[in-house]
Amino acid sequence: MRRWLRYIIHNRFIQVVGGIFIVMLIGGLILGLLEPGEIAEGGNPFWWAIVTMTTVGYGDFTPATITGRLFAVVVMFAGISLTALLTATISSIFVARKIREDKGLEKLDLSEHIILCGWNKTGEQIVDSIQNLAGSKHHQLVLINDLGEDEINRLKSRYNKITLYFVAGDFTSEIILDRANLKEADTVMIIPNQTNEDVSSNPDEKTIFATLTIKAMSANIRVVAYLNNRENLTHIKRANVDEVVLSDDFGAFMVAAHVMDPGIPQAVNTLLDSKSSSHFKRVDIPSKFINKPFNDLFAHFREENDWILIGVYSEEENLGIGEILSADSSALDAFIERKLKEGGISLQEESRVSVVINPGADYLINPNERAIIIP
Repeated sequence: MRRWLRYIIHNRFIQVVGGIFIVMLIGGLILGLLEPGEIAEGGNPFWWAIVTMTTVGYGDFTPATITGRLFAVVVMFAGISLTALLTATISSIFVARKIREDKGLEKLDLSEHIILCGWNKTGEQIVDSIQNLAGSKHHQLVLINDLGEDEINRLKSRYNKITLYFVAGDFTSEIILDRANLKEADTVMIIPNQTNEDVSSNPDEKTIFATLTIKAMSANIRVVAYLNNRENLTHIKRANVDEVVLSDDFGAFMVAAHVMDPGIPQAVNTLLDSKSSSHFKRVDIPSKFINKPFNDLFAHFREENDWILIGVYSEEENLGIGEILSADSSALDAFIERKLKEGGISLQEESRVSVVINPGADYLINPNERAIIIP
């Protein structure tokens, strides 16, 4: 109670509004004593006071005596000063809020938005792809990093199909994540932070810690994380990440394919290029093809849309071995992991998105599946 009282007393906006109310009250009371006639009846003095203070000047009541007119001059100057202060105070509140938003210091009021934690040379490529893949849907993307204000403004001016917001700070901090309204977000992406202000010798550790923090704040939120080293895969899986992208997965294949299978890398680049008209896309499956053979759906897409159906996918909640093991890497856990690896059993390396590429012609389409096509 004392804290709220102190806030009310020291709040500039409340001070100005209170001053206007006090001047109106005192001005009306004094005018009622100085002036005879209709102007002094009922609430007329207070109406006259507020109209005079705001310089509206309806003219329905005017002081008739010299004393009343001299007092009216005082009320006019007091009203002009307080009204100017009120306007300036309201303007300063909005300007200060805008400045804080530009600096990434204001809590965002968003929902179903995407959050990108960290920044490096691939960050802009990710934003490019999100914009190119957005189609007609408008996305809101929140960047959490330590980029400068000029760089953030450049990014905001570059992208017009998505709305960019900025939150400055460490994305492993609950306070910073809350400022990005994490609990109302749709998806969080985490990439290694390699800005000038934050170059870590082991960025994967920060990615794992951020995943743990995010899942602790909102267990159901979808988290996609980028790792540099495969050896950290088990650790981030224990943090309950939804999807993992490894830096060495794609690059190694592309280098080898340029030597062994020329033409394949070029085709892959086209299919993965968000600006290409022939990149991979996901589409809904018409309800009439549920529980029907894959071959029927393939023929439908080819005949109706001139698309090539390459497979189907579904999102599942899988419980992996890594989630069952404890988080402290005890001797028992190490023994279980070693025996499972010796038996060729993966430790939660499976994606929670189940994909079936080029199934047999008689494969039956399930109700929860969607199609992957090439336009």
